[in-house]
Formats: sequence, C-alpha cells, structure tokens
Amino acid sequence: MLKAKRICSFLLVTLLIITLVLTGCSGSTSSGSGGDSAATATPTPAGDSGTKTKPEEPTVTLTWYLVGNRQEPDTPKVLEEVNKYLKDKLNVALDLHVFGWGDEYDQKVNTALAAGEPIDIVFTANWAANYNVNAASGYFTELNGYLEKYPAIKDILGEDFLNGSAINGKNYGLPTNKEKVHSWGWLLRKDLVEKYNMDIQSIEHEPIEAIEPFLKTIKEKEPEITPLCIATMDAPFQLLDWNRISDDDVPGALYPDNRDYTIVNHFLAPESIKHYKLMRDWMNKGYVHPDAATMQNQVELMKSGKYFAASQSLKPGKDAEMTASTGIEWVQVEVSRPVMTNRETTGALLAIPAASKNPEKAFLFIEKLYTDKHLKNLLNYGIENVHYKKISDNVIELIDPQNSGYNPGHGWKFGDQFKDYLMSNEDPQKWEKFLQFNEKGLVLNNLGFVFDKTNVETRISSCKNVVQAYYKQLFTGSVEVEPTVEKFAKELKAAGVDELIAEMQRQLDKWRNSK
Repeated sequence: MLKAKRICSFLLVTLLIITLVLTGCSGSTSSGSGGDSAATATPTPAGDSGTKTKPEEPTVTLTWYLVGNRQEPDTPKVLEEVNKYLKDKLNVALDLHVFGWGDEYDQKVNTALAAGEPIDIVFTANWAANYNVNAASGYFTELNGYLEKYPAIKDILGEDFLNGSAINGKNYGLPTNKEKVHSWGWLLRKDLVEKYNMDIQSIEHEPIEAIEPFLKTIKEKEPEITPLCIATMDAPFQLLDWNRISDDDVPGALYPDNRDYTIVNHFLAPESIKHYKLMRDWMNKGYVHPDAATMQNQVELMKSGKYFAASQSLKPGKDAEMTASTGIEWVQVEVSRPVMTNRETTGALLAIPAASKNPEKAFLFIEKLYTDKHLKNLLNYGIENVHYKKISDNVIELIDPQNSGYNPGHGWKFGDQFKDYLMSNEDPQKWEKFLQFNEKGLVLNNLGFVFDKTNVETRISSCKNVVQAYYKQLFTGSVEVEPTVEKFAKELKAAGVDELIAEMQRQLDKWRNSK
C-alpha cells in the first residue's frame, strides 16, 4: 500500500514538472489568474512595443475661400482651436481666407479657378462667384457620388434644396440648410416707430406705396433722418419680387405668382414703370437721398443712424440679425408673399473646385458643418468666454461685439444653420419659425430650371451694360421716367433683348416638356 502511494506521488510530481516545462516553452504572455507574464514573455527589442503600427498620416490642409466683411483679427486664434478639434476628427486643418463682398470676392475666386489653383472649398451662390457659370465651366467637382457615399448631408437637406441647386440633375455645390423661401419687406427703425406710434401692421402685405405716410412723418419731424435708404440693387424695386431667370441685372423674369410660364422683360413691364414713377415722386418729396444713385453699401448706410426704412429680403428674425449687424434696433414688416425659387436654393453653397487635391477630405469637412454643432458654432461665433458667453445651453451673448476680434456672422453661409446658437436678443422660437416659414412658401413653377447662357453670352453682356447704365437712376427716382424709359427700351432692343428673352423662353419650354 505504501509502495503504491509512493508511485502515485512520483507520477504526480513528474506530471507537474512536465506541465511547467511546457508552459515555459510556449512563450505565452497570458498571465491568467494571479500569474506574472513578465517571467515568461518573449523579450522585445528596445524601443519596440511589440505591436506593429501604421505610420501616422500627415495632416491635410484645406484651403477655403469665403466671402465676408473682412478677415477678422482673431481668425488665426479661432483657427488654432478649430484645427485642434479637426485633427482628432478628420486629421485636417483649415487655411481660411475671407474676401470682401462683391467684385473683390468674385475676382479672387474666378481668377484662382481659371488658374487652376488647388483651392479645396469655395463659397458660391447665384450672386457670388457665380455658381451656375463656374459649374458649367467645369470649375466645380460633381458631388453626387459623395452624397451617395456619405448620405448625412442629403438626409439633412432633403429634396427641395438638392433638386433646386442641381444643374441638369447634378450637384456641384452644397446649400446651407436655412430658409428655402424668401419674402420682401421693410426694416424700420424701432425707436422711431415707437416714438410716432406707427401702426406697422397696416402696411403688412400691402402695396409698396402704403408706407408713404410713415415716410412723410419722418421727413416732417426728423429733419436729420432720410426716410428711405437705397443703395444699388438694394431698393424697393425688389419688393415687386420678379422671378428672375438669370442675374439681377439681366432682363427676363416670370411673374412671382405662377400665373403662367411667359417670360417678360421685367425692367419694362407696366408694374415696373409704375414703380419708377412712384420712386420719382418720393425723390421729389425728399424721401430718398439725392445722391442715392451713387451709394454702394446699404448695410453701412443703415449703421450710420441716418435712415428710417430700408427694403430687405426677409426671414424670421431678420430684424434681430440686422440689429446685431448695425447696432441699431429694427423691426420688420413683410410685403411680398413667401416663395421658393432658385434664388434660395442657390443662395449660399459650398463647392469643391475641380483643381482640389483633396476633394474627399473637403467633402468630409463640409459634412461636419452639417452634423457637428460644436464645430459649426466655433467657426460662426469664435471661442467661448473669449468672443461670446453662454446664457443657457443654446443661447449666447457676444462679448463686446463692436470691438471683438471675431464677429464674422458666417452662420448662413455654410452647413446646417439650425444648429447655430441663438443670440440673447433673438426669438427663442426662431428655428421653429424658420421651419414654418419654409413650409408656407409657394413653390414657383420654374424651381430647378437653370438657364444655359452659352448661346447668348454676347447678348447678355450687352443687355447688362444697358441695364447698369439706367437701373440706379430709375430705382432711386433720380431721373424723369418717361424719356428715360424710352431710351432704356431703345438701347435694350439694340442690345438684343428680344432674342435673349426668346432663348430663355425656348429653354424653359424645353425643360417643362422634359419633366
């Protein structure tokens, strides 16, 4: 019995030794419960973690051209924060360039595109860096493939924006998700409205001339104030809201009520001539500044505090927006009915130039502007507690806005505006009202139609020259109407306006028949 026990003990010890030997030879680094992996791990060379990792990809810098008042002094400081954030998210950095409104921006962008400079993102619109022309010229990348591959933007924007900004079914720019309808109306100085107890609701959705009693009051009782602010195209003429086929200064438009598909020379339509006569009357009465035909920047004029009323394209909260921009309180009154046109669907877009070396990275960054609330507001308002402070989770107050190093007001220019913080002076229901505003807009029957200028570029140029020679004088009431209109009509005819409108009509009819 004792002998048997000894044999069993021997076998158990032998088995244990064999197990330990095998464990040591296996090279396993698994410690198990209470084990010590260091004693059995395979030695690794110095400086080698034992894990093969891919070398880090270099950060891609995206060059972005944007229109605005100026390059803000604190833009480098804000971009530093933006780029820290983007490094982790996309491994990209921004090189942002902001150029002034109008000719400055257009020249910068168009020159760069024509030269094939490797810009990655540009702001474009029907009024800036001409979206239709540059897309048709092959300067912008088609984005349909990216929209299918990365559907977040498509899901946010919906069909109206994408269909309304497409050219022959292809998207070359990504519209800002904002108001997709517009109306026209008045912005009025709030202090003067209250001082003279003006019933501004009495002029809502009324003809333009309904505002005249208010202008008369200001003229008589506020001699230092010009009743009506006009500069270039920013004039009450816009309240007629012609549904234009081409650029603002090109003849050819539909009536904005879907009455038919007949394109007219809207600059010489009976309604327009009647309006010119009204403006001439107002100029003679002193409601319009005598030098209005030479004035350029309506917003800067409004900042001066020397004007009572201005015609503006409206949306919910436009009065609060302009109050923040000008430092003067305004109230708004709608005149025209809300409509949805190509003007809105192509009113603010980001495009990726064909010369970009990083189109997919550029698209993914743009996508972030629709999906990432932190990034959107960082670019829009700057750094929290430096440029703004939070009043609540979604409401902010700018810190010294008149002297801030970063107060660009970019929100409507890119991404999903419904993710923007609200200013403390704005309606808490602003974004809900935007959505309601969008829903009540009349969809004009040429939404999605894009006029191809290729066959009539010379006539367009000639007609533009004529319009630019006359419209400022007629819009401001600076000239006698009948003899000026007679000359205007004669020169437009010589410039080929009839052939131009005939080509517009031909293309519109063809587009309708193809639907």
